Amino acid sequence: MRFIVALVFAFASMTGIAMADPMASFYGNTVVVNNPESGERQVHINEDGTYSQTLADGTTVDGTWEMKGEEVCFTSGENEPYCTSAESRSVGDTWELTNPAGVTETASLEEGR
Repeated sequence: MRFIVALVFAFASMTGIAMADPMASFYGNTVVVNNPESGERQVHINEDGTYSQTLADGTTVDGTWEMKGEEVCFTSGENEPYCTSAESRSVGDTWELTNPAGVTETASLEEGR
């Protein structure tokens, strides 16, 4: 399950320009993550520091997130926090990330929920 948290990942937004809220582009939108081993999941990051994921089998996993310097850290259940560098993302962007299990996933930020 720890790999699930990994996706949430490089979703954080942060640029060299100071921003009031580096996660703003994620609120109200959906991060779609494709994992070659576990399928597609949808992630909803909320402004209140929570997030939820719907896994390929329909299971929902809830957790919390927080910014720590230039990283965003996601925690779910009894899993240790997963932290990753924050990067600026816009609706329509697609990027790759590697989860803690070493699996390369493809993520995209889609408009709406």
